[in-house]
Amino acid sequence: MTKRFSVVALFSILVISGCATAPTNIEYPNLPIVDNELGKSKWAQLERFPARYPQQAVINSLEGCATVEYVITPDNNIKDIGVVKATNKHFAAAAKDVVTNWKWGKLPKNIIAEPVKTQTRFDFCFDKAGQACSAVEPEYSCPGEDIIYSRGMMLQ
Repeated sequence: MTKRFSVVALFSILVISGCATAPTNIEYPNLPIVDNELGKSKWAQLERFPARYPQQAVINSLEGCATVEYVITPDNNIKDIGVVKATNKHFAAAAKDVVTNWKWGKLPKNIIAEPVKTQTRFDFCFDKAGQACSAVEPEYSCPGEDIIYSRGMMLQ
C-alpha cells in the first residue's frame, strides 16, 4: 500500500510539475492583429493557394470555414499560428497547414521591419451548377477580410 501510494504521488508530482513548466510556444502574445495585411501590395509576390478540401468533408458533403491567425516575422517565418474559429476540425487543420506551406521563403527578406500578426479566412464550399460558391452568402460564419476559397464541385 505504501509503495503504491509513493508511485502515485511521484507520478502526480511529475505531471503537475511538467504542466507548470510546459512552454506555451507563443512568441508574440501581445501583438495586435492587422486586418487584411496580405492584401497590401508589398505581399503581391507571395504565392498563396487554397487549402486542400479535406477528404472527410467531401465525403460528408460538408461546407464551412476556418479562420487562422499567425505572425509573420521580418525573415518571412510563420509563428504563433492558431485557429480563431472553425466550423469543423478538418477545416481548421487544412487552414493551418496551407498557411505554413505558402511560398514564404521565395519572398525578399525584411518586407516588414517588425513582426506582424494577421489572419486569413478559408471558406470551404461547393460550386453549384452555374454559380460559384464565392458568389453566395454562406450559412456559416468565420471572421476575416482576407478570404481564400477552397472550392469543390457537386456532381449530380
